[in-house]
Amino acid sequence: MLKKVLWIALACAVLLAALAISRSINVTSDEPKTAPAPAPAAEDVAAPVVEQAPPPQPTAPPVQTPEDVQVQEDAAAVGLTTIEPEPAPETPPAETPPQ
Repeated sequence: MLKKVLWIALACAVLLAALAISRSINVTSDEPKTAPAPAPAAEDVAAPVVEQAPPPQPTAPPVQTPEDVQVQEDAAAVGLTTIEPEPAPETPPAETPPQ
């Protein structure tokens, strides 16, 4: 059993050494590597656009009352940080016409 483990470990070491050597060897060509020319940006290729409206400004969050802040702090202290959804109003089932 120990011999099998040692053979597997030796095979792994040989494989890792072969991979390390193959990564360090340049087998393609002696030409220096150059970066490909960048493609033109879509904005450069597209037709000029008429002046665009500025993006909408983000709205400020609503101001919380001191009571709301206190409720949130109390809930966080107890571990009740999730808000339960409000129950949907009950609607009577639609009446079916008699047959």
